Amino acid sequence: MINEVRMASGKFTGIQMAGPVRRGLKAGMGMLALAAIAGCTVAPEPFTKAEMEAFAADRERRVISENQTPVTHSIDLYDAMARALKYNLDHRLEMADLALRSAELREAEFDMLPELVARVDWSDRNNDPFSRSLNQDGTVDPLASTSADPGSDSGSLELSWDILDFGLSYYRAKQAGDRFLIAEEQRRAAINRVIEDVRTAYWRAVAAERLLGQISQLENRAQAALSVARGQVKNGEGDRLEALRFQREMLDTLRTAQELRRDLFVAKNQLAALMNLPQNQQFSVVVPKRAGLKTPITALSSDDMTRMALRNRPEMREIAYRLRINEEEEKASVLALLPSIRGYLGVNYDSNDYLVNENWTGWGARVSWDLMNLAKYPRSKNRVARQGDLLDARSLALSQAIATQVFVANKRFHSLQHEAETARQYHNTSDQIFSQARDEYQTGVGSQRELVRENLNAILASLRYDATYAEMQGAFANVYAAVGLNAYDGKLTGQESVEVLSGALRKMWRERGDKG
Repeated sequence: MINEVRMASGKFTGIQMAGPVRRGLKAGMGMLALAAIAGCTVAPEPFTKAEMEAFAADRERRVISENQTPVTHSIDLYDAMARALKYNLDHRLEMADLALRSAELREAEFDMLPELVARVDWSDRNNDPFSRSLNQDGTVDPLASTSADPGSDSGSLELSWDILDFGLSYYRAKQAGDRFLIAEEQRRAAINRVIEDVRTAYWRAVAAERLLGQISQLENRAQAALSVARGQVKNGEGDRLEALRFQREMLDTLRTAQELRRDLFVAKNQLAALMNLPQNQQFSVVVPKRAGLKTPITALSSDDMTRMALRNRPEMREIAYRLRINEEEEKASVLALLPSIRGYLGVNYDSNDYLVNENWTGWGARVSWDLMNLAKYPRSKNRVARQGDLLDARSLALSQAIATQVFVANKRFHSLQHEAETARQYHNTSDQIFSQARDEYQTGVGSQRELVRENLNAILASLRYDATYAEMQGAFANVYAAVGLNAYDGKLTGQESVEVLSGALRKMWRERGDKG
């Protein structure tokens, strides 16, 4: 294979391969290059219709928890809260994010450890790796020699530690810890939102449970009265204009009843969605007595409530953690200016028979310094400073917004308390009027028209009372959310039963003055 050794100007220039060998090598390298290019070319592969149908079917099946506790009895307020905490998809999303941040924290902690690298090499060739030497006088030693076997095995196990990488990994781990805490605060906020929504939806569902039967009776009475009025118009009995007006009034009553039925039906669907129940799931809710609410938190002054909110609100804590992350980023930027010092210790093996020592232990240290970091630092420092200014400005804006939210939440709760009391009195009066109209109709004194009208008024009064009461219940939970107190104090792992969660929620909210 070796054809000649060329000498130029007294210097050794290399070994010239024979023409066929050279051309074959070039052809082989060309084919390898084409194969590599072909292997790196990836065409987009859209999902087939069958694959997308399977994916969609899987999502549809998994939307509802497969291991969900079946509904075996009427659901009360705390059962609804418990089911929402355990099965609500928004809360499950926050739980998944929290688990991800926890995994990232554990991973970041490993980055602070030294590197332990195991390496195994194997090589071989079809002939001996002979070589010639170039003498000082410019001649080539005609006798070829080698100091390596054609094939060999080698391996090493090396422990190394970069002090600079350790410092940077330390700050990155602290930042990962803060991101985990941010996810925890976001989960708290999600729980507060879910509990507040559940309270409002539950009391609307209670209104549905309480009034749907009454609405059916109203519709029957209105239909009967409408048939009588139509018969009067058809037969020419009485005042035609008055009969038509009565028809219009009954049709308006029927329309109102149908709208009420629709709205109340939707209320139960909303509650089912919050609990992540199937929309076709049949369930009933406990219909408790409407009771007043009095919470000790509202006895605090507005300033005390605001200070409590600034300490406890998830949004404020999140910004505080982001500010700390930014401070750690500044420290990491300074640390990156320092030289890298890497120490290593390793054991090695090489099967080369020409080696006197096939096994050896090696150690050493290496110092390197990326001088470009010195030029980059002012820009990094400016970026970190601007990020800090942004977070600081955002915290001030949020503080003002929180103070407003606390004030509004407190005033809204007290206002709804008064509105609920007025709605209660109006409801009681409407019920009395309806009872009187029913008695007069049964004794032949009152008219059917008056009976239907007062029946509708009584139902509307009850609905308004329930709607106001539901808003008051939501405002009650919103007061605690506004000051940043947890809607659920316990730790959630996802393994708690609905019964356990319901009992814990009942105890906590009863201590806060809830009568649900």
